[in-house]
Amino acid sequence: MNYIFTNARIYPLNKPGISTFDSLLVQNGKIAFLGSLSDCTIQSKNHFEIIDLEGKALLPAFTDCHTHFTDYAKQFIQLDLSGCKSIDEIKGKLEHYRKNHPQLSEWVLGGGWDINIIDNPQKLRKELLDEFFPDTPVVLYSRDFHSRWCNSLSLKIAGITESISDPEGGHIEKDSSGKLTGILQETASEWLDRFIIPPSKEETIQCLIQATEKVHSYGLGTIHSMELALSGEILEDFTRHYKRLRVVRHFYLDELEAMISRKRYSGETDGWFHLGGLKLFADGSLGSQTAAIFSEYSDTPGFQGILRLSEEEMYYLTLSALENGFYTLIHCIGDRAVHLAINALSRVNKENPQNQFKNRLEHIQSIRGEDIPRLKECTASCSVQPIHIASDIPLIKKHWKAIEQEAYCFRSLIMAEIKLAFGSDAPIAPINPFYGIYSALQRKANLNPEEKTWLPEQCLNIWEALQGYTINAAELAGIDNRTGTITPTKDADLIVLEDFTKLPDNYWLEAESLLTMVGGEIVWNKLT
Repeated sequence: MNYIFTNARIYPLNKPGISTFDSLLVQNGKIAFLGSLSDCTIQSKNHFEIIDLEGKALLPAFTDCHTHFTDYAKQFIQLDLSGCKSIDEIKGKLEHYRKNHPQLSEWVLGGGWDINIIDNPQKLRKELLDEFFPDTPVVLYSRDFHSRWCNSLSLKIAGITESISDPEGGHIEKDSSGKLTGILQETASEWLDRFIIPPSKEETIQCLIQATEKVHSYGLGTIHSMELALSGEILEDFTRHYKRLRVVRHFYLDELEAMISRKRYSGETDGWFHLGGLKLFADGSLGSQTAAIFSEYSDTPGFQGILRLSEEEMYYLTLSALENGFYTLIHCIGDRAVHLAINALSRVNKENPQNQFKNRLEHIQSIRGEDIPRLKECTASCSVQPIHIASDIPLIKKHWKAIEQEAYCFRSLIMAEIKLAFGSDAPIAPINPFYGIYSALQRKANLNPEEKTWLPEQCLNIWEALQGYTINAAELAGIDNRTGTITPTKDADLIVLEDFTKLPDNYWLEAESLLTMVGGEIVWNKLT
């Protein structure tokens, strides 16, 4: 089917502002022409349907540059502790799940718990899970995915005992008497991966179908996803066959050798599935108080977070990936991790001036002022998540008092000519990009309009925020020749919104896509 959108306020987003045209022709899955309705009609070579937008906004579909999409999708069937603020709430969720799942799967999986909002988080112990699941292994991720809460059986299966020491870059939590609590942080939690039995491929695909429809309602046409090997294979197969959502899939270090042996490479694509790069972790997270910073945590004297990789390790791993056809994404949240990642990437670029790839820094939740210009020098792309501002403001004030002014300094980065590409980190944060836009504009704790704007000098304007989800995101993935702006010959990945230029910023808290089109196909429609 071919379409003409007319009476539209078209925002191409290759630059700020509105187009001089009010009509757009979609033909054979592509943006074919912009002009008047009569001009679009003349240009059309086939039968078409006219969609009168009655003055609504027409934009490029959004891209989320950082998700864990299969984990997001599996939330529809797994144990979800998101938002629980007390141990009693958690007990209620555990009891409800047990009653509604009389035939438990081989492993009970899920997560969403957050020590930063739970009263008495020290009561998150393996014994609490044992009470409801004595005979089934249970592993529940923290909200930020940097810790796992396990019952006794899962620890036993993984061979984790009280005599085991912390691995490099990780922590096995023990109480004052030396007993395991059931909490594993950073690399320590990865010991479980070889034992966990995940949902079946069929279950996962059904979850992905449901999740895809959900993200279409938010105007997303492309997502980037960080995936383990098995889930990544399922997501790739789903994307190539379903063809309703574009996916850029990134992988972890334990899959690098297999990727090399299969002669795969960054940028490999069929137009729907795109193979991305190697994901590395320089440090932990603010939520788990494991992000690596130069100063000490305000409430933990002498503690500077956990560095998961040294500068030298980041350098050699990035170099190895590059030599085998892959770019690298480095997770770095604390200013110390960011500094070391920049050092490593700068060395790689200096030694490989003909490098065709742009490596990526993920999160950059704090950065020293002197390191900002170095970002441009090391040519790293910057993938950030404005939605995290909403939940991190109280954590920054509690844990990062000494470096509050260098946190989420988006305006400073843009003033230094650093392009920012936006994402959500879902399911760690809501995948809704409209929340991310509001957070970039207003910077308010918990997305609450009544809260005071935090570091207002770092707020972005609406065009900068929208470009973070469109053209900048497309450039980050190297697919800006196909998507990211409303430009003839590009794929018809489009969304319709109310005309936001006439509405207050609070609009974004309630916004939804009125129509989402991917590859010329309408995949979500509330106009009819």
